[in-house]
Amino acid sequence: MSTSVEERLDTLEIELAHANHTIDELNAVVVDQGRQIDRLTRKLIQMTNQIEDLIENSVSAPPIQKPPHY
Repeated sequence: MSTSVEERLDTLEIELAHANHTIDELNAVVVDQGRQIDRLTRKLIQMTNQIEDLIENSVSAPPIQKPPHY
């Protein structure tokens, strides 16, 4: 092979290695974000259930009535 072709091949191999490294890093970020979304979804469901329980168990306020002189 000529020097030019060898240099081009070396450059492509280096760029491919960098691209693979970037893909691996991005994959790790996506996996972490997926775990965080799952955790936040579970927390949201838990908090929604707590709010629904509070609403069901709350004492309703007496209805607002007009004073007798109206």
